[in-house]
Parts: sequence; structure tokens; C-alpha cells
Amino acid sequence: MSPHSGSCDYLTARVADKTGFVRIFLRSLGFSPCNGCGGCGGGNGCVYDDAASRLLEDIRRGGKTLFVTPLYFCNFPACAKAFLDRAQAYWEKREKCPSQFYLLAVGGQGEENNFSSAYLTFRAFCIAMGAEFAGAKYIGGVESGKDVKESDISEVFGMIL
Repeated sequence: MSPHSGSCDYLTARVADKTGFVRIFLRSLGFSPCNGCGGCGGGNGCVYDDAASRLLEDIRRGGKTLFVTPLYFCNFPACAKAFLDRAQAYWEKREKCPSQFYLLAVGGQGEENNFSSAYLTFRAFCIAMGAEFAGAKYIGGVESGKDVKESDISEVFGMIL
């Protein structure tokens, strides 16, 4: 979910190598943010037929999805937040899905200062998608991939495997 390569790319590469997860970079998708038009009201679905719509449908089909993101000013970067906001169309449908969603966030500050807002935002996303919130981990003190410890990566594997 990062707008540029760095610590999150390092983390996703490590996780993908060990778990077989497919890496998708939101920064490369090109999609429209929710504009609050209300077109999805009544369960009609989003008015946009773009990469975000297709990806949201794919991750609703079941299985485990790990969202990896840096935190900027205690929340998701703009591109990631725009993607999460697109779940509004699923909130309108009120359908359950068999998916399990996990959140892994990294940031320079400690957890008590940096993670609670992103955690609540992600929980709301899971509810809107009708998916299970399966777990979350925050790794603080991370400014680059070299700041990620092996013990942090092991905890992530324990959470999603």
C-alpha cells in the first residue's frame, strides 16, 4: 500500500517468499477514489469499473489477504486510504464474504502514538467488506527495510499461517 518502494516492499517480498502470497502494489493500479456520489446506494455496486473494483472483488472471494502499509501521520497513505474507502459499495450490499484480512503496518513512531487510528480504519474496512478481521501487527521504529528485525517477521508469519 506504500506510495513508493522501501520497507513495505522488503516486508512483502519476505512474506510472499515464505507464504506464496501474491504481491499487488496499489500504487501501480490507477483507480478512482470514492467521490461520495451515492451511486452504490441500495446495493447497486460502485459506479467505477476500474482496478480497485476488480481487486476488491478478487479479495472477497475467500482466503487470506495481508495488507502491508507504512503509516503517515498515524494512518494510511492517501492511495491506500482511497482504496479502503472504495469498500463503501460493499457496505451498501451488506454481504458477508469468506475472506480473512490481516493488517501489517510499519512506522517510525511507537505503537501507542501511531497505530490506533489505522487499526480502527482497517477494522471498519473489514466490516464494510463483510470479511473477518483476522489480525493486526504494528512494527515501530521502521524507516527502511534494514530496520525490520527477523523476530518481527517471524511474528507476522505466526499471525497469518
